[in-house]
Amino acid sequence: MLLHEDYPHTVPTRAWLRWKENYFWVFMDPERDICCLAHCTAEPTHERAFASFTVLHKGKKLISGKEVPMPSPFEHQKELHYGNLALHFLKPQAEFRVEYEDENVSAVLNFTRRMHLFDFQACADVNPDWFSVSENTAFERNSFRHQGQCMNATGNVTFKSGEWAGTSIDVDGSGYRDHSWGMRNDQMTLSHNWTFFNFKEMGFHLFRVRNVIRPESQTSEGYIARPEGNEVMKALDVEHVGEGPDGMPDKVIYRATTLSGEKFTLVADVGNAFARLPLHSQKPGSKVYLNVENMCRVRCEETGEEGLANVEIGALVDA
Repeated sequence: MLLHEDYPHTVPTRAWLRWKENYFWVFMDPERDICCLAHCTAEPTHERAFASFTVLHKGKKLISGKEVPMPSPFEHQKELHYGNLALHFLKPQAEFRVEYEDENVSAVLNFTRRMHLFDFQACADVNPDWFSVSENTAFERNSFRHQGQCMNATGNVTFKSGEWAGTSIDVDGSGYRDHSWGMRNDQMTLSHNWTFFNFKEMGFHLFRVRNVIRPESQTSEGYIARPEGNEVMKALDVEHVGEGPDGMPDKVIYRATTLSGEKFTLVADVGNAFARLPLHSQKPGSKVYLNVENMCRVRCEETGEEGLANVEIGALVDA
């Protein structure tokens, strides 16, 4: 027996893990110059939750992020309330409503299916030798699940205070939803790039993640969405190019190859983003994971088509 085994033991990193279920809703309507983010995370075993809502209109940001009571009941509910934020699950994989109201703003956003739901577990099936997002987040496969879906989004945003008080805007734009659950701790992630693209006839969700424990082993996963179905990426490279405002790159280039061999080069114009918003995803501690949502234009080099992008860039920083 080793001497140190006779004394209190070092707490292993695995002990940091806890069950979390996250929902993330992204809405952008550049024509009306309005963008919204809604995010919530539930930690049932800790009896706590966190919710945030951000709206940007003509350069003015309204941001709310706070710890809230755990929704109860929670399991298998079709309606959840996270403080001022409410989620309504109207039709599986097809229709959802996100509502938010405080003293400054009231918003009702209706998300409807644009493409099929995708489960990132398929990426591990197609690329079994890759470092999967579940291994990155929960140290083993199948302990963390992650899904995404390209959405249409309509609704109304009403301002109740400030410069736009009394202004009510009917919105109609591009959306995306992200749903994940399982064992995780965001403070184990070192950095990431999480991005979705909505083009007229296709969509993408691509991401790269590095964690604190194995920064040399990055996770790179993604898929292309089309009306007929989704296809996993067999190869993916993400390159940050140049220096843009607010510490962001000027451009981000994604080089992706599908399972069937189709290649795409997607260039996101992050430096000229029409919206740049912080995402508050958890209560800060001595460290905080900082997310920046860059809503911008994207171009597919192979087809010449332009679409809308949300490029989320995040890193672990001191609070």
